[in-house]
Amino acid sequence: MPGSETGKTPTFVNFLRIWLSFVAVMAIGNTVQCFISPYLFGRLYTVDEKNVSDLAARLFGIWTLLAGGLRLMCALDVYNKMLYHVTLFSFVLACGHFLSEVLVYGTATFTATIVAPVIVSSVSTILMAVGYFVIDPEDPRTLCVDENAEILKSRPKKIR
Repeated sequence: MPGSETGKTPTFVNFLRIWLSFVAVMAIGNTVQCFISPYLFGRLYTVDEKNVSDLAARLFGIWTLLAGGLRLMCALDVYNKMLYHVTLFSFVLACGHFLSEVLVYGTATFTATIVAPVIVSSVSTILMAVGYFVIDPEDPRTLCVDENAEILKSRPKKIR
């Protein structure tokens, strides 16, 4: 594995994968809540409940499911640079969303239901930013033998 001379995956990479998996599973659980009980979604936006509808709950649930799936895929393939960047952006986007609902739009207040996602998205953003310096940028797939090239090399060439 990249990033370690002994062939073991670095501890930080394992921690990041576990963290991303945990956050992804929590997001998927939140999605289920948005579809089963939109009332729980309404607790996020506490200032004016008329802004909360079943449609908004389902939309938030789909967005959360998409983010959870993305984060789970990144946990499985943390060396994929594009996936890593998009996952990092999803945390920045989530943090920006929750903070803007409190500070810009005034549809929520700093309660536990808002502070928790802000903390999780902030911590995740920091961990992934640290990951830029810890995770070896070399794709581990480049260390593997290209079987197709080896097969083509070993084939006898046909003479015409």
